[in-house]
Order: sequence, then structure tokens, then C-alpha cells
Amino acid sequence: MPSQFKSSTTGGGVIQDSASSASLVALIAAREQLKADINQLVVYTSTQAHSSIEKAARVAGIKPENFHLIEVDADYRMCPELLQQQIVRDIQSGLIPFYIAATVGTTSSHAIDPLTEIGAIAQVHNIWLHVDGAMSGTAAICPEYQWIHQGLELADSYCFNPHKWMLTNFDCTCFYVKDRAKLIHALSIMPEFLKNQASTSGKVINKAIYSTQ
Repeated sequence: MPSQFKSSTTGGGVIQDSASSASLVALIAAREQLKADINQLVVYTSTQAHSSIEKAARVAGIKPENFHLIEVDADYRMCPELLQQQIVRDIQSGLIPFYIAATVGTTSSHAIDPLTEIGAIAQVHNIWLHVDGAMSGTAAICPEYQWIHQGLELADSYCFNPHKWMLTNFDCTCFYVKDRAKLIHALSIMPEFLKNQASTSGKVINKAIYSTQ
């Protein structure tokens, strides 16, 4: 894993109940950092991505016509050039591209999206890149399969599911962000019953504000 996701840096992680929740939480963080008109915000993912990406966009209030499915190549990977073309068209139309969901292992074919190329596009246009490794990300534990994470250092958030290949009980998605401050800003609501001296002083990290709990 890239060092940017470690709690010892600006990043951090938390267990979500599913990759669907991880995608939603990442999308909300991306939305909140912009402070823009929600009717102008645009989401991108491939035609092979999990349906939870589209559902997350709906839950977060993104207009259906602003959710774009990008076509794939012969290996079912998102085509970066088509993504770039769609982003340019949307910007020219006065819209705001703000979230790209790439996949490390699509559910139907285990296709690996080209993260390096997609990440470069995201950086040029200042778009949040979420990488969904729910299906195949666990394979990177093996040295011979760590190539599947090539380009992951360009991502703003990432998740994979131990409750698949690691034989962990369901409701265990590992979710990481590059900048935990953006996630905390988007989700932090601190009533008196959640406040405590340890977390207020910074001695410990309150992971409840990393999720929809």
C-alpha cells in the first residue's frame, strides 16, 4: 500500500461494512470539499464497475444525467482517452467533474483499470479518484500480484474486502484515504455524548467520524 494511506502521515483508514459504503463515504468527502452546486457535479466510472458506484451517486444527490459510464477496452478496462474526452465535454458544458471510481478487479471479469493513466487525468482536473479493490485487491498481499496496485499512489481513497479472499466474516471492508482531514470535515458531527478527552486532545483517533455511523 502507498504510504499516503498510513495514519502516521496525513492519511488513515477504517473498517466499513461494505465496499458500497466505502464508495459512498469517499463520494461524500469529495462532494463536501468543493462547496459547489450539486446540480453541476459529475461522477465517472466504467461500464463494468459495480452498481454500488451508481447507487452511491444517487444517495449523495448526484443527478442521473451527471453520472457517466465510460466504455472499456477489449480487456474490460476503462478507456482513459474516453474518460478524458467526456471530462472535457462536461467542463465545456459548465459542469464540474469531481469523482472518478476506478476498479481493481471488476466483479464480472476481474478487469484491472489502468490506474496510472486514470490517476494522471484526475490530477490534471483536480478530481477525487476512488479505487474500488473490493473483488481483487486482496491479491496484492502476494508479491507476484502487487502490480495490480500500480498507480494506486495517485488515488485519494481505496478499499478492498477481507470478507472475500481472506475468509473474514462479512461486514469487513478496509477503507483508506490520502487526506483524513477531508473525510473528517465531511462526516464529523460531534454531540456531547461522543466527545471525550482522549480524542479531543488528539491522543487517539476517533474512527466513528470516518464513516456513516
